[in-house]
Formats: sequence, C-alpha cells, structure tokens
Amino acid sequence: MVEESGHFWMSMDSSEQLVIGNGEVLLINSKTGESTRIGNTVDEARTKLKELSKDEFFPDFMTDYNF
Repeated sequence: MVEESGHFWMSMDSSEQLVIGNGEVLLINSKTGESTRIGNTVDEARTKLKELSKDEFFPDFMTDYNF
C-alpha cells in the first residue's frame, strides 16, 4: 500500500519525525522506524505531543502550522 504524505517535520534533535498523511498524524522514531498514530487532526496531535512532553521538540508544528 502506498501512503500519501503531504507534510513532514523533523524534531529539533532529529530523533523523531512527524508525518501527516492519509488523514492521520504519525510520530516516527528515526532510529527504529517505529510509528505511533498521535491523532487524526492537527489539534489532536498537538495535544498528544504536549501529553508526551515532546511539544518543545517540534516548535514549528506547534505554533505555525494550521491544517
């Protein structure tokens, strides 16, 4: 299955990536490739990043991006 990925962010320490595609937001570990769905909307993903204390690693996504 081919996934369409429209938007991508790398964390400030390059350890994780955020990808928006196919109606979901994924948090991907750069080392292991493990992915975790953190929401279906930008607001859900921002809330989940705050809960995980990872919001500071994605400042552009947290403040500038509106989907």
